[in-house]
Formats: sequence, structure tokens, C-alpha cells
Amino acid sequence: MIGFLQPLALLALVAAAIPALLHLLGRRLPPTVVFPAVKYLTATEREHSRRLRFRNLLLLILRTAVIVCIVLAASRPFVRTGTGVAHPPTAVALVVDNSLSSAAVLEGHRTLDTIIATARQVIARTATGDRLWLVLADGLPLRKTRLEAIEVLDSLEPSNMRLDLGTAARAAARAILEDPLPNGPVVVVSDLQATAFSPGESPATRVLLWAPPARPKNRWLDSVYSQPEIWTPTGSVVAVVGGSSERPVTLRLRAEGMELARALASPGDRVVLSGALRNPGWTVASVELDSDEMRADDIRKIALLRAEPVAVAMATEVGDFLVEAVSVLQQGGRATSGDRVSLGHFAQAGTSVVFPPSDPAMVGALNRTLNMRGVTWEFRDVRQGEWTLSDQSGIADGIEVYRRYGLSGTGDIFADIDGEPWLVRSGNVVLVASRLEPEWTRLPVSAFFVPFVDYLINRIAAEESWIVTASPGDVVELPATARTMDGTQSAPVTAVPGNHRIVAPLHTGVYFLHSASSDTVGALEVFSDVRESQLQVADENQVRTVFGDDARVLESDQLLSSLFSGEGRINVASLFLMLALAAAVGEFLVASSGGRKRTAV
Repeated sequence: MIGFLQPLALLALVAAAIPALLHLLGRRLPPTVVFPAVKYLTATEREHSRRLRFRNLLLLILRTAVIVCIVLAASRPFVRTGTGVAHPPTAVALVVDNSLSSAAVLEGHRTLDTIIATARQVIARTATGDRLWLVLADGLPLRKTRLEAIEVLDSLEPSNMRLDLGTAARAAARAILEDPLPNGPVVVVSDLQATAFSPGESPATRVLLWAPPARPKNRWLDSVYSQPEIWTPTGSVVAVVGGSSERPVTLRLRAEGMELARALASPGDRVVLSGALRNPGWTVASVELDSDEMRADDIRKIALLRAEPVAVAMATEVGDFLVEAVSVLQQGGRATSGDRVSLGHFAQAGTSVVFPPSDPAMVGALNRTLNMRGVTWEFRDVRQGEWTLSDQSGIADGIEVYRRYGLSGTGDIFADIDGEPWLVRSGNVVLVASRLEPEWTRLPVSAFFVPFVDYLINRIAAEESWIVTASPGDVVELPATARTMDGTQSAPVTAVPGNHRIVAPLHTGVYFLHSASSDTVGALEVFSDVRESQLQVADENQVRTVFGDDARVLESDQLLSSLFSGEGRINVASLFLMLALAAAVGEFLVASSGGRKRTAV
């Protein structure tokens, strides 16, 4: 296919009509007079006329060809070759997947090393006039020169962030579509994990994907959590193992510089590792699998807290269900008898959990007591109906509530109903809008009641541990009491913003949370997204569903040859100049050979 870089020059082709016009204007038809003396020359004249007409026609063609070839050369014609050897300046996007899965080792080499080598070959195929957009695991398109892009690749390491290939390719397509240069392809160099393909509108540009080599089998820690969250001093860590290998592996729990427990586990197993902590307070523990081809997901660090059981005092009017739940917690070592936290209808001198009184007439006296304690909440009117509880902890989320008091004021809200507070705290006083009895809520007759009471006295009232889990780069909300957070070595302390929402650090591990008085009030556990551990490669149908029917998964050689397919060209302007010169020489020779020969008499 031929194209023109200066198509307006083709308007000069009208000049090709000049030789034909001059030829028509130069024709003369003199009158014919027959003389007897020249009748013998008639046959000779006819033969000469035929030669003359042929000569004039040949001159007309050659002169026209000279003009046409010169005009075509001026329009800078090129032929599209489809090989990508040469192409006009183009905006190209390159998605390089350095997410955690690229750390997997196959035949002694990291997947990332192969990805980088292929990406360098793609960059080598770009020209100086091209505009290159580079997208890494953070998913942000950045404009780079060829040299800058090579420098980035040379220092690239696996990131703990998860890369969504669908989102990254769409962002890359938008970047090159907004570029003033003609848009080229979006090239994706990735291990093409099936879990990395999010649905959405297909990119508006051509997408070429590198076909990765075979992936190794992998095992990983699917989830790890403490049960219970507070050890007294004994406790357990529950670990769920994921993976595609059926061979059992050793699972170890380490804390305080020693191995607390060990067990054998296969993918799909849920293993309980029990032990005891020697020192009170917070510590960092690790759960480890036998290492395989992807080491980054074989270890997970979590926060453990050893503390004495909460001492609880109860008034008799709280109801039989609550009394029985606290008794179960005391038998399990989760609570003791004492006065650290009091449960009743009035706020005591220390930490109190206050429930509505059975007699509505007592609400006024209760509110006066709360006001004297400096509590910023108070009970309002009683309401009846049927609502669904929304619990911040998730323990009682979805439980039905049939009767409740309205709560007005300001402070921490831990559970609500249709946006109205149900479980709140002001200082060391906690208010619950319903009595924990079956006539008020279904919670006392559900399997979640004892865990909820444990959460109520050990977490909300005692303000003990708050453990938040997240993946690198996630937006998370920290507890209201957190003011600072442990940081990295370069930034040891990070201030918590006023809305308590932060972006989780990119480095995995445990980050302790501190109150305004520097007490440790919780921890943020950052662990890689488990989807990065699932190394199964997407099939062709999944690729086309996300990137469109024109998307192609190609081996390295095919990818490079198709990079600028339809954009490659060979400049043929010089060819037309040579044709114009050849036509001009031919015209000169034909015109010179047509002169009359003189004959001597």
C-alpha cells in the first residue's frame, strides 16, 4: 500500500496535462492539393506520417511521465511494508509487569528478568521521533525517552503492589490517544496472570501481548490471623495454605526469637499453630512455609499481643444472656472478675459499658449521669421496628434489631443502623442503643453473641488491640485513637491524618499504631495480595474479552515484527526521481532522432 507524506503536492498533477494541450494546439491540417507529379509519393507519405504520429505520441508520453514523476516525488511517497523497519513518528505505550508474581523463578531465572529483556527489545524497535509511555506496577503512564526507559528497566525490581493489566492497558491507551502524534499499539509484557485481567471497556487502540514462558507451580499463605487476638499468655495462629502442589510442606510459627509451633500442611489445609508468649505487650510473629520458586509469598508477618484478661463487673439488670456470655469468656480465659470494665445501666467511675434501662422513665436520670461524666452522647426516644445492624468489626453485621433508643451526640461510632449510631464511645464510656435480649435484637440467640461480647469488652471498652490488614497501596482506615504509625528506616514515624485514612505502605510487614500518649493501640499488617500468588496464565478468550478481538498474544519474534505492523514504510521518492530522469533522457533521445536528413542533389 502506497501513502504520501505531502499529499497536497499531488494537486500539481494537473500540470501533466500541459504536454497534451500543447500537442493538440500544435497540430496543423493544411489543405490537400493533388498534383499529378506527386501521386507516386503518396505511399511514401503515408508511411512517413505513421512514423511521425508514433514519434509524437512517444514524446507526449515521456514528457507527461517526467511531470508526473516529479510531482509524485515532491509528495514524498512511501510504501507500507508491515515489517515495522521504518515508521512515521508514533505514540507507543509499553506496560511492563513488575508486580510480585514477576519474582517467580523458572529454570534459574526470574520471570522479571525475561520481561525486562523483552521490554528492552521493544524499546529498541522505537525510533527517535516516537513518543514512549511507560507503565509499571503502579499503573501510572509516564512519558519517557528511550534512554530514560532503559534506565528504569535496568533498576527495576519486583514490586509488592498488584498490577491490574486491564486497568493499566486502558490507562496506557488513554495516554497515547491524548498524544498529538498518531497512536500506535499498547504493548503488554507480562506473565499474563488470569487474576490480573479486570473486566471493562476494551482499549481504543491495538493491544499486543507477549506470550510468557511456562509458569512454575506455587504454594502460598492464603490467610494468617491470630485467634484470639489477645493471648493470655497462650493463643493460636490460624493459617490457610493455598497453591497447586499436592505435596505437604512444613509450616512454622516463630515469635520472640524462637519457634513456637510446627505442622505439616498441603494446599487447601487450615492449620492451627498454638503456643505461648513469654513477654507481655506487642510482638511481631512470622508464619513460614518451606520455600519454593516464589519465596515472597511463603512468609507472612503478623502482630501478636499478650495481655492479662479483662476484669469485668456486671450489674444484675443486664440480663441473663449477657451474664452467661461473660461467664463463657471467663471460663475460656478471656475475662476475669473485677472492676476494670463495668456492664450496667449507669456509668460507673471507671470504664463502663452502658445499656438502656428496662424502664424508660429512668432514661432522664441516666442522661444526667452521663452528662456529669462528660460523656458527649445521650439516649433519646425508644423506637420499635425491624432493622439490620451494620457493624464495623463485621462480627454482628447483618443482625436484626427490633427495638432501640436513639443516640445523639459526637464521638466514635462502631455500629449503626441506616446511618444512625447504635454502638458508640465517648472517652471510657461505651453506649449500646439496645438491650442484649431477644426482644430487642436477634444477637443474643445467634452464634455471634459471645464473640461480639468479647469484642465489646476487650476491644471497644478496654481499648486494647486494633489490628488492620491491607495489601500494599490499599486505602485503609485506622482506629480513631491512632495518632502515629511506625514507618520505614528512612521515615521512622508517620503521622496519621485527621480522617484516619492512609495508603498502606508498599513494603510488607507489621506497622504499630500509637496514641497521642505514645501507647501502642494496634497494628497495621501489610501483606501482598494473594491474587499475585496465583500464577495461572489467562487463556485467549479471557484476553480478547478484556482487550478486544484485535488483541494478539505473540511470541517474542512475532511481537517485535508486529510492533509497527501497518506503520512500516519504505521511502520511494528517489525511485520516482530516477524514473523522471529516465523519461527526460528518453525524451531527449527521441526528440533528437527526429531531425530531417539532408540529401545532396
